[in-house]
Amino acid sequence: MKKNKSKLPLIIIISVICVSFAGVGICALLKHSEKSNDNEDYLQNIEYPDVRAYFEERSDIVSITPVKDSSNTLSEKGAFEELEERGFTEYPITADYTFEGGAGNSVDISYDSDALHPLYRTYYITSDDVYWAITMVDGKIMATPSSYNWGHTGGVPIELSETEEIASYDLSTNSIYLTIPFDSTLDVRIVDRIDAETLESFDLED
Repeated sequence: MKKNKSKLPLIIIISVICVSFAGVGICALLKHSEKSNDNEDYLQNIEYPDVRAYFEERSDIVSITPVKDSSNTLSEKGAFEELEERGFTEYPITADYTFEGGAGNSVDISYDSDALHPLYRTYYITSDDVYWAITMVDGKIMATPSSYNWGHTGGVPIELSETEEIASYDLSTNSIYLTIPFDSTLDVRIVDRIDAETLESFDLED
């Protein structure tokens, strides 16, 4: 059973918003703007950033796929089972965006729901108090050592991935960007499997 630990240290939230390359940074800022006003007309008049230009400046773009055309998007049930099997059970798994590209309040997902979302998120804290943000986009799982990145602002942020490609979600077009980040943008550390055991033993200073 997942423990109810919804109150995370502020450092996790700040670092996820500021440094995560996996689409969370851009989307989090847009979501904040949307939640600041309940007027639907206001939502329609939001000026989104040029996301493609953002990624072109920071990575090689492998593909751009509309969420509706992707076969990799997991249901809440599928995401719950996958993340739980990897040992990420301490904190709720949340979803911020709908399959159709809508944004709203972050909701805890259900273990038996067939609802689809393009992005899921949870957290993991190691025994030596390293805070990791776990992101699942289009079936790909990335892990960001939020507390470490926050404390090493002079360097390139680190992100763990199982492949050299990073999956990111763009709310403005409801699309999945698959990119290979430039070394100057993100220090991608490739591991065989992202799970609790890997995060516990991973040496960030290596």
